[in-house]
Amino acid sequence: MQKLAIVGGGISGLSLSYYLQNDFEVTVFEKEKWGGKAFTQKVDNYLFEEGVNGFLSNSPKTLDLCKEIGITPIKANENAKKRYIYDDKLIEIPLKPLDFLKSDIMTLKGKLRILKEFFVKPKCVEESVEEFATRRLGKEFTQKMMVPMLAGIYASTPEITSMNAAFPKLKKIECEYGSLFKGMMKLKKGGQPSGELHSFEYGMSEFINRLKEKTKANFLQKEIKDIDELKNFDKVIIAAEAFAAANILQKYEKLSRLLKKIKYNPVAIVGFDFETIKPVGFGILTIKEKSLGVLMDKYIFPNRNGVRVMAGGARYPEIKEMYEEEIIELAKKDIEKITGAKNPKISWIKLHKNAIPNYSLGHQKLVEEIFEEAKKAGIILTGNAYKGVSFNDCIKNSYELAQKIKEGNV
Repeated sequence: MQKLAIVGGGISGLSLSYYLQNDFEVTVFEKEKWGGKAFTQKVDNYLFEEGVNGFLSNSPKTLDLCKEIGITPIKANENAKKRYIYDDKLIEIPLKPLDFLKSDIMTLKGKLRILKEFFVKPKCVEESVEEFATRRLGKEFTQKMMVPMLAGIYASTPEITSMNAAFPKLKKIECEYGSLFKGMMKLKKGGQPSGELHSFEYGMSEFINRLKEKTKANFLQKEIKDIDELKNFDKVIIAAEAFAAANILQKYEKLSRLLKKIKYNPVAIVGFDFETIKPVGFGILTIKEKSLGVLMDKYIFPNRNGVRVMAGGARYPEIKEMYEEEIIELAKKDIEKITGAKNPKISWIKLHKNAIPNYSLGHQKLVEEIFEEAKKAGIILTGNAYKGVSFNDCIKNSYELAQKIKEGNV
């Protein structure tokens, strides 16, 4: 049986090791902790997620994997459907077209501009999220809706994010149907993502631990600094962050240089202890604060109890140079301002200096170049730096990559 090395024990590396365990002798290397940023921190009687807190039930591969390893996801309660934006005041995001028209989330002029989307000609070239959203839906929609959305998903901003890379399905709908609304009507889809939010009873680490238990692999807590350390393996897969992969692959100068072009946004997470805090719901995204949003974990899943503030991102990258005390003070001021809550008790803080890869303009072309160079070097790359940052994306991509490896197509 061929020996296969996977460098990186995050969601991508672990799920890939599971899918390949019966076809190779697999060894997984991880320098820090298993699961990467999918890690649940226990603080007293509280559970705080260091990163993702769940997934949408619209991916068959994720649900199939849960079933195979014998873990049952739990669905978020009805509070998860209540989401807010803070724009100098709290505004609940309307879920139905009629509610949207009645809400004060946008001006009447801004709402009328959205209706013109039917008549905007498609533009099937790469553009930023800001260019796409403003062209099709107007400046106000971009500011009021896309700014907070980008902060929540990518910790990024519309002007520096590629629409084609970050939201390829929407770009495809525009090009195939000529209009987002026309396409959604033909596909019988609304503007909301399909699926319901799920997680695990005791956090994302419960999934990671079960996945490891059900995988026949050698799990080694070791940092790989150079690709030559793995010369005794028949196949090598790098499932680490792009910058880490660049360092490991320094002997391949062009490949290393290309990998370093993928930049990451920093995010600090501050956990608070509130007996009660309003509003009751999934959370709040912001438009211009240094804090990107507030996640009301205690109201949507059992055993969470705490509330998390996410701060920094591309909107405020300076956060990665701040001391913990400064970050806590920033988050405290913002949560008091946004929710009106007073005297929060600080429970926990985590700073990710390289939290989420930013899919900048030219990202898709860059990824193509990276994969071409990796193929020349006999290296396989995977992870959220390339094609999708969500939990579901990572598992789906791992499954598809595993099939190609088994077939000898990579």
